[in-house]
Amino acid sequence: MKKTNGGAARWWSEDKGFYMILLLCVLAVAVAAYVLFVSPQTEQTDPLDGYMYEAEDSVTASEPIDHVPAMDSTPQTDTEQVDETAEEEPAAETSGEVQEPAEEEAEQTTAALTFTIPIERDVTRAYSGDTLEYDETTRDWRTHDAADYGGEQGDAVCAIADGTVTLVGDDTIYGKYVVLSHAQGMNSLYAGLDEISVKEGDSVSGGKQIAVLGDPMPLEAEQGVHLHLAVTKDGEPVDPAGLF
Repeated sequence: MKKTNGGAARWWSEDKGFYMILLLCVLAVAVAAYVLFVSPQTEQTDPLDGYMYEAEDSVTASEPIDHVPAMDSTPQTDTEQVDETAEEEPAAETSGEVQEPAEEEAEQTTAALTFTIPIERDVTRAYSGDTLEYDETTRDWRTHDAADYGGEQGDAVCAIADGTVTLVGDDTIYGKYVVLSHAQGMNSLYAGLDEISVKEGDSVSGGKQIAVLGDPMPLEAEQGVHLHLAVTKDGEPVDPAGLF
């Protein structure tokens, strides 16, 4: 029995250094485990904390950023002033009432515009509108956006209403022609003329002579001498017969 105890003592003394090292390792592991899993974690502080504005109507990166409250430096008093201005809309209604006399004046101008027959002759070819007609000169079917008045060379041609001469010309389609502009967006073209007595820029009165009949306009040569009268309103053809 003593021998056994002596052997154990000798074994312990020989391996004491090993167990001391093992014990230190176990303690180191225990301390590391305590630090990682048991001790309270220290929260890292964002260096920008305290400078960020957290708005009540915040937005995310996936949403369109039309208005960011944190960047809105407009004083509340300015907003109130804008609201007060918005409430003063009745003033705009007042300005609209001021414009009424101008509208009445425009109506008076419309009523004052009267039309006069351009030549004391009968209509030989009427306005066709959307209806196709056979044309003896061009030998095809087409619409006729004018009224043609028969006559003889030298017959007086007059303006159908007060207006301004905008064009005076001579070409292979209309021959010698005159274009007048009138109120209400209306224009009138007179073709197949000769001895034109007005020039561009002249103001003329309804019924005033502007030319005489001459050779027929080339595009309607087979019809013989005649006045070709075309009228438009806002760029759209109008039947001249409805004006007189």
